[in-house]
Amino acid sequence: MNLDSLQSLEGVVDVTVHHPAGTPRGWLLVEVPHGATRTADYERLAARLRGRLPTELIHFFYVNTDIGAPEAGTQLARQLCADGFGVVVARCLLPRTFIDTNRVIDRSADGKVKAGLTPGIPGYVKDEVDRALLEALHARYHGVVEKTYALVCGELNGLALQLHSYAPRSVGIEATDDNIVEALHAAYVPETYAKWPERPQVDLITATQDGSFRCAPGLVAALKANFEAAGYPAQENATYHLHPVTMGMAYAKAWPDRVLCVELSRGLLADPFVPFGESPISLEAAGKLAAPMAATVRAALAGRALKAHLQSMPAVGTDS
Repeated sequence: MNLDSLQSLEGVVDVTVHHPAGTPRGWLLVEVPHGATRTADYERLAARLRGRLPTELIHFFYVNTDIGAPEAGTQLARQLCADGFGVVVARCLLPRTFIDTNRVIDRSADGKVKAGLTPGIPGYVKDEVDRALLEALHARYHGVVEKTYALVCGELNGLALQLHSYAPRSVGIEATDDNIVEALHAAYVPETYAKWPERPQVDLITATQDGSFRCAPGLVAALKANFEAAGYPAQENATYHLHPVTMGMAYAKAWPDRVLCVELSRGLLADPFVPFGESPISLEAAGKLAAPMAATVRAALAGRALKAHLQSMPAVGTDS
């Protein structure tokens, strides 16, 4: 397998390979599982579904998609590329409003929000033909992404970064059912919204709740320090933990010590944050948030390259 084998799938995943000038000093995969942030992404998949959906469901799309994450991923790729590193960006084009590609699909799920995580297929998607289509699209996405992890983290001895953004506050929604839009409208009434707890500017999702698995401790420590040095106080698992229902944890366990998961506040990326419409994204802000990630990856990949070089050198004999 090589980089030329990585292909985008129309309407499913956009794979972009950023080649530096000269021989790459190392490789990073940036996966954006909730990268379908544009109105056109929503409309394209909504048009393929035949079942009845809640009125104004697009409002849920606007508040629940990872706006700014694709732009931050592109800025990260450009910064690393300028320093001689190669980057593969895999941006999902399937709105999580219909199918969440960061979930292990479970047919027995009841549509409830558990551990702060929405289900893979929301409760309002009831048509069996629609569900089968969405599951097939989920499989097609991971058919590409799994190969990309294997190439970058395996054959190229690189790293991976799962990049997300989240709403500035933790809004209490209990289920993704037929009443989801009404619940959101009520939650975003200004005086109600102000009461929801604020989330950190940056949250590093690094460990399971019981502590049985923790990803890349050295990378996490460096990343946290770099974010704080840049003026973004980063926390760990303040909002979520790694969870077995997420594909992010599946890839982190498949490639231990090579995968990071980062949540960025949409309030930092959007200019301004618009709950029920398309939020304009500040590329300047995206670049500033990308810089600590670039510094961390740059140092880690340079260290890996040096270690590999030293290991490849023949042993030097000594006279007795």
